[in-house]
Amino acid sequence: MVVVQLLPALDNGGVERGTVEVANYLAACGHQSIVISASGRMLVQLSEKVEHIRLEVGKKSLLTLFLIKKLKRLFIEKKIDIVHARSRLPAWLALKAIAKMSDNKPKFITTIHGLYSVKRYSSIMARGDRVIAVSRTAANYVMENYGQYLQANPQIINRGINPEEFPFNYQPDVMWLQAWYQKHHQLLGHQVVLLPGRLTSLKGVKELELWLKSSDNDAKLVLTADPENDSYAARLNYWFNEIGAINRVVWVGLQSAMAELYAIADVVVSPSVRPESFGRTVIESLAVATPVVGYNHGGVGEILENIFPEGKVQWGNKQQLSDKINKILEHKPKIDDKQVYLLDNMLSQTIELYQKTLSEHD
Repeated sequence: MVVVQLLPALDNGGVERGTVEVANYLAACGHQSIVISASGRMLVQLSEKVEHIRLEVGKKSLLTLFLIKKLKRLFIEKKIDIVHARSRLPAWLALKAIAKMSDNKPKFITTIHGLYSVKRYSSIMARGDRVIAVSRTAANYVMENYGQYLQANPQIINRGINPEEFPFNYQPDVMWLQAWYQKHHQLLGHQVVLLPGRLTSLKGVKELELWLKSSDNDAKLVLTADPENDSYAARLNYWFNEIGAINRVVWVGLQSAMAELYAIADVVVSPSVRPESFGRTVIESLAVATPVVGYNHGGVGEILENIFPEGKVQWGNKQQLSDKINKILEHKPKIDDKQVYLLDNMLSQTIELYQKTLSEHD
């Protein structure tokens, strides 16, 4: 097969990571794998067998429309079988390019990665020959809001992790721990409550106010951002000061050693105020056997239901959130090694869907 995936850029994030994983797997299986994006820091993670074509398919500008002709020519020259769009603007461009082709049109596949705002612009993600949803939440969302555009029910293909990257019951090595506590000595002797990921108002940091003010323990809240380089983090820091909780917060900046970070945490929290389509940090934490407490909605609620139902908290119930965090800090529960969300499953199911889509229409 000749498969092209389109996305705005290859910077950090779940969409980008999934694209790289599928691109590399396709190439390893002997298929011709192409990625179209404006480039980015994850470009180096693409296998040398994957072809990357640099096009600004995510730039919101009238000039971007000129790329339709370029994409059409590219799809013809490369004899593309599958066009897999992972974002709205690249999806519109790709579909218009396919529509201008007279024969040997490639199949058009989309992935619903997010719970996009409901408007016609977002409907493109439901217009594929086949539509992939990263969770039951994402599938329900697209059926509810864009059912009229669907050619078939979305296929749920959960994102997955590599157990070698996040081994069960993982313990960081002594050298790493020494360097970590040397740098963050204020964490020595304290339990850790971790809220990982890029911080926005939707991440729900302020939902932790009751917990931060509770005196049941002296655990520290660890955040992977830096108030000196991030305006939202700076505003949060001011808020922590206002509520008298500044001493309970430790900023550690962006981290790449995530398995280590989850492993030193006593509990990971996911109090997002809006439902997410998935919850990658939740499966990563549970994979290394660190308990997670999160609001029971969207993809996070779905994952907790499947792996660690004790971690579910009624959405918006800050008291229950605080109590549950403290209960886990007092007595760490046992996490089962369920391995529900595996990278191998995601990859094989995606390739299977490509092949099935091609054979159905031939």
